[in-house]
Amino acid sequence: MTVTEHSLLRRALYVGPPLRTLRERYAKGGLVDADAPVVATCRIGVAAPPGVVWRLLSDLDNWPSWVPGVTRMRAGEPGAPRPGTEFRWKLNGMSIKSTMAVVDPEHELCWTGLLAGTRAVHRFRLTRLPDGGTEVYSEESIGGPLLALYYSSERLEQVLHDWLWALKKTAEETN
Repeated sequence: MTVTEHSLLRRALYVGPPLRTLRERYAKGGLVDADAPVVATCRIGVAAPPGVVWRLLSDLDNWPSWVPGVTRMRAGEPGAPRPGTEFRWKLNGMSIKSTMAVVDPEHELCWTGLLAGTRAVHRFRLTRLPDGGTEVYSEESIGGPLLALYYSSERLEQVLHDWLWALKKTAEETN
């Protein structure tokens, strides 16, 4: 087996750390799984203050009204999310079970999730810009066996891009 074939096989069979490790060491530690076969980042400037952006991101129940592809949301407990809050949602027809790892109002929202045998870490970081707007940085990693055979980092990057553009549009209309 060549080095390239070995690398492709290793990537195709990558499972990644257990979900608890992803939550405790990665998500809470400010990291995604850089070794995962699917990793993407995206950022956007929003002409609205961090408080407006935060209200949209942290209002899980209203995600279906503005997040592209989210058709269902069921948070395990009412009110603002906190670390440990579990939620189930549907994105592009796929059911996801997630748990909040970091909830730092107006700064960071991060969760881990399970989807069809894959494990993900998704993070939003907000930075106040000098003009009063907000830079939103989103990153996600997804690990799971055979994932790289049917889902790519480029597809994930497009999902993040669409989410951020919808966030920008909604926040700026709200502002």
